[in-house]
Amino acid sequence: MKNGNFLNLLFTKYISALVFLVLLVFNLLFTRNFVSWTTFANIITQTSSVMMLSLGMTLVIATGGIDISVGSAMGLAATISAIFLASGHPEGVLISLLVICLLGLLSGALVARFSILPMVVTLAMQYIMRGLAKGVSGRGTIAYTLPKLTNFFINPLIGPVPAHFFVLLAAVIVMYILVNRMKFGSYIEFYGNNPLATRICGINTSRIVLLCYMISAIFAWFGGMIDMFMVSSADPSKIGLDLETDAIAATLIGGTPITGGYPNIIGSVCGAFLLQLITMMCNMHNIPYSYSMMLKAGIIIFALFFHGLRNKNLR
Repeated sequence: MKNGNFLNLLFTKYISALVFLVLLVFNLLFTRNFVSWTTFANIITQTSSVMMLSLGMTLVIATGGIDISVGSAMGLAATISAIFLASGHPEGVLISLLVICLLGLLSGALVARFSILPMVVTLAMQYIMRGLAKGVSGRGTIAYTLPKLTNFFINPLIGPVPAHFFVLLAAVIVMYILVNRMKFGSYIEFYGNNPLATRICGINTSRIVLLCYMISAIFAWFGGMIDMFMVSSADPSKIGLDLETDAIAATLIGGTPITGGYPNIIGSVCGAFLLQLITMMCNMHNIPYSYSMMLKAGIIIFALFFHGLRNKNLR
């Protein structure tokens, strides 16, 4: 590979990290009261759900697909779990995980085995899971009482560091190993770049897609649990609402090609932090939320521009 192409690839691969560092330095220098443990703890806490979704979304987008049902999966997972917790059956949390896994597998099967467009499949699943969440709740928000569990996620775990940090760190390490140290990650990249050639090589492409959608569903379940544990309740209409858009944005900003290819786990993590940093920066400078949304959109377009530039130069 030519040096120019190598540098371009390196730059676009870590574009989210570079932009994040630039904005972080800007806030450190010019945002009043930004330099505090509370600020960084809030960034971690408020990023946790989107980051969980983006970790799973990275695999799906790397296959050339998309999963817009993950926000509704969060809502369904939290609702089912809250029902069991409110009735004194904490083991029911595992039932919610099983339900979400099966629905994730169903999405993957419809995409892999029946060649239905991922957008269509996951749009249908989005409506189905949100509808199920509202249906099983019966009476709207479901509250339960488990103060020790709630305090674990609200209060700092070690010094000023929240529990979310360690949960996210474990999730990122697992996904990084899965993608960068195991054959599964290479198979995803091969399939995303050329599904037909991957199939001809004897790789079970259907299983790859099935696993990617199931893993995406599992991370959506984790996101739902985090949101539910924080407030000791589940609102089936609000938990996970529209978070799939932030997860998709974080993944694309992070360098995973929308057309499929290399799943950039670290890039998605930086992308999720970047989106939350923009929101917090606007809040601390008293900038209306609408402007933060436009700024996010501009960064997404900027990132996609460089992704397209990279693909053009590598041809």
